[in-house]
Amino acid sequence: MAARLVVHPAFYRRVRHYRDRIGGQEARPQTARRFVQAVRDLVPQLLENPGRGHAARFEAHDLADIRRVSVPGFAVFALFYRWDGQTLSIITVEHTAQDLPARLAAVLSA
Repeated sequence: MAARLVVHPAFYRRVRHYRDRIGGQEARPQTARRFVQAVRDLVPQLLENPGRGHAARFEAHDLADIRRVSVPGFAVFALFYRWDGQTLSIITVEHTAQDLPARLAAVLSA
């Protein structure tokens, strides 16, 4: 169990971004709400069991310790985080069809 939670501001921006994108497509507000709820439910699950995800396997040294877990019900989305044994650091949620190493490097450098 994580003793401390840190959430990067990009996480909230990306959740809102994807909520708006999902909800705006063919008027699917219920799907957008389910997405937000799935992400919201995932954070306490990770707090309880930070080892739930797996290594993201990025080659860049500064991204080597990042872990990922799929958003339940939305397999094309993943939540990226770090776990150091004490602190769970939620970085962002992303669509997995992106250039993820570049996206995460940009988020972390901001």
